[in-house]
Amino acid sequence: MADLSSPTSSRQPLKKDLQVRVFRRDRWLCRWCGRPVIFAPALKYLEQWMKQTGFAGPLAYHDARWRRDQSPLLDHLGAVIDHYLARSRGGADIVENFVTSCNKCNMRKNDGSADQFRRKSPLRPVHGKYGEPQHWDGFSTLFVMLAERAPETTTQSERQWIAALRR
Repeated sequence: MADLSSPTSSRQPLKKDLQVRVFRRDRWLCRWCGRPVIFAPALKYLEQWMKQTGFAGPLAYHDARWRRDQSPLLDHLGAVIDHYLARSRGGADIVENFVTSCNKCNMRKNDGSADQFRRKSPLRPVHGKYGEPQHWDGFSTLFVMLAERAPETTTQSERQWIAALRR
């Protein structure tokens, strides 16, 4: 494995291209629990589309702060980038040190080491009748499709996501 440590520096937001590369490398599966993760912006546009098509019932698909009461799927399965070796422990901001994580595992791991977390929460593979997901994309394709149907509502960040996902 590459040297994952680096001197402490100010934190810069991760580029969308880099995040997409990590999500795709890890097949949109959490490195820590093995569960499929969900690309959060997709749920925002899914909720928007459902309201536009006349669905009048309550929805709990998306919340900007991923609150459990407002978006239980994101609270648990929202796709995030985690450091394998925590930044606070000297982990570098390089692709080899980034892993896909579900929001819940990311919060539980916090700044602990990967070995400590695995001892505390050993990987319990999800055994599906037909094997591991082969074509899961975290709903990222759904996001691109729905966001492009409503370009007037997309934010600059979402346009950057679309560009990164199209590459």
